[in-house]
Amino acid sequence: MSVVWRVGKGFVGFMLVAVVVASCAQLGASEGASRVIEVRMLDDGNVTRFEPSNIEVRRGDIVRFTQGGTMPHNVQFREESAPAGAELGEAWMGPYLMSAGEVYEIEIDERFLDGTYDFVCTPHMAMGMTGTLTVAGGDIEAVASTAPRVERPVVTGVNGNQLAEYTMDGDVKVFHLKAEKIQWEPEPGKLVNAMAYNRMIPGPTIRVQEGDRVRIVVENAMDEPHTTHWHGLYVPNNMDGVPGISMDPIQPGESFTYEFVANPAGTRLYHSHFNAMSQESAGLYGMFVIEERTTPEVMRADREEIMLLGDGTLGYILNGKGFPEVPPIEMSMGERVRVRMGNLGAMVHPMHLHGGYFDVVAKDGFPLPEPQKMNTLTISPGETYDIILHPQFPGVWIWHCHVLSHAPGPRDADGNETAAGMIAVVIVDDGVTPLADMRNHTNH
Repeated sequence: MSVVWRVGKGFVGFMLVAVVVASCAQLGASEGASRVIEVRMLDDGNVTRFEPSNIEVRRGDIVRFTQGGTMPHNVQFREESAPAGAELGEAWMGPYLMSAGEVYEIEIDERFLDGTYDFVCTPHMAMGMTGTLTVAGGDIEAVASTAPRVERPVVTGVNGNQLAEYTMDGDVKVFHLKAEKIQWEPEPGKLVNAMAYNRMIPGPTIRVQEGDRVRIVVENAMDEPHTTHWHGLYVPNNMDGVPGISMDPIQPGESFTYEFVANPAGTRLYHSHFNAMSQESAGLYGMFVIEERTTPEVMRADREEIMLLGDGTLGYILNGKGFPEVPPIEMSMGERVRVRMGNLGAMVHPMHLHGGYFDVVAKDGFPLPEPQKMNTLTISPGETYDIILHPQFPGVWIWHCHVLSHAPGPRDADGNETAAGMIAVVIVDDGVTPLADMRNHTNH
């Protein structure tokens, strides 16, 4: 038995079924004139690839992507490469295949206009896992979408995590979030298609005290439905943001008002829960901080920083940026900084600090019985940690994902290093020690 995810004519969203995988000839016969084109998703060390990577099809064919590696892989078609008028809906991005033998099938139906579509594996595009799908003719007539494409505003020179503003309605703190498709700049001069709350990635940091009553108006300015989920918060069921379970999706041009009491205290998150694999991966996420009424002694610090990990269509990023554009953490010897960390990517990231250790004081917002000293903290998708930085040595130290292909990437065909980006810098100043020039960041 193999797990098969299918997207095609007559399917709404992704349908997960267990089937006995037939041979190409058997499946072709059952589908009439359909051909089945087999594509394997492979990884050998730091080499990830589709095999074959360049595919020629016609409408009516089925493309079967089979997981043949050990890393999570998916298929995302790049909207900017698609022929004018093509609108693939839920087929723009497929699910993550986690285990060998899992299969993702796409029927090349009337939505696929003639032309070439670039596709990537979302977490491994920086490692060269890309391909092309060329569509020409077939037994199904092509139908161009009549829906107008949403123009994506270009957002440059902006950092995420900016503190969310609010107004008061009696004793209620009122926030506004606008979900929108944008072009984001993770590195200078590099623009990528993204989705964002309030035109920043990560979205604005919502910061309240435990017990505060909050009202969050979420406006959907995209051309697809959306919901927002409050990750790790205690909320009424109809405020949980799960489409089809606890609420109806927020349709394009509409808004929904979430209201609840902010509990429990700690480092929490928020993110899209509609086609989350696509929307969250593209940047629809942020941090939700609920301050303790009384902060435990072990968690007290001189100030706070945020580190949100992301991977996917935007690359391997920290706080929405790739190295060296990730804003540094600047400290003085003797200072204590509480860093609220969270992973809203789809992959596990072991974050390693050079030049000393930190104290882990909370997990998923809840204080640990005993702080733990670490210099490598493995963060899985959806997890949060609170750590205390208290430098042991002055200097410029890096803090990076120790899956090395997520930090400095493999060299390209010309021998040039590719910066995948999941590196932060901690600058510790004692007023005496010379500090490195951050303009020279090659060969790290």
